[in-house]
Amino acid sequence: MSDQANLAIMKEAYAAFGRGEIDAVLRVHDPNTELEIAGPTDIPWAGHFRGHDGVRKYFAAIEAEAEIDAFEPHAFLAEGDNVVVLGFEKLRAKRTGRSYETHWVHAFILANGKIVKFREYCDTATVAAAFRNR
Repeated sequence: MSDQANLAIMKEAYAAFGRGEIDAVLRVHDPNTELEIAGPTDIPWAGHFRGHDGVRKYFAAIEAEAEIDAFEPHAFLAEGDNVVVLGFEKLRAKRTGRSYETHWVHAFILANGKIVKFREYCDTATVAAAFRNR
C-alpha cells in the first residue's frame, strides 16, 4: 500500500485507541501479528505477544495496571510498509500510585493494510520504576 494509505490506517488506529475502541484497533492487526514490548518484568505489558489474543492481552494489561493521564502521538512517518509514530505518555501505576512520563517511538510493519509487527521503544527504566515495589 502507499505511504499515505498506511499513514491513514495508523492515524485511525491511534484515534480509535484514544476513544477506547480496542476492537477497532484489533481489526487493523493481522491475525498473525507480533508485538514486541521491551523492558523488565516490572512492566506489566512487557514481552512478546502474538495474534489477536496477544493484542487483547497486551491492551488488557495496560487497562488493568495503569491510568492514562496523557497519550499523545505527535508525528507519523511512513516509508512503504514501515510506519513510525513518535509520541509521549504519562501514566500512573495503579498498584503503586506512582506516575511516569516518557517519550516513545512505535515502529510498525504493515502488509496489505494490516499490522504484522509492532515494536515499542521508550525509557523502560522510568516505566519499570513506577511499577516496582520498593
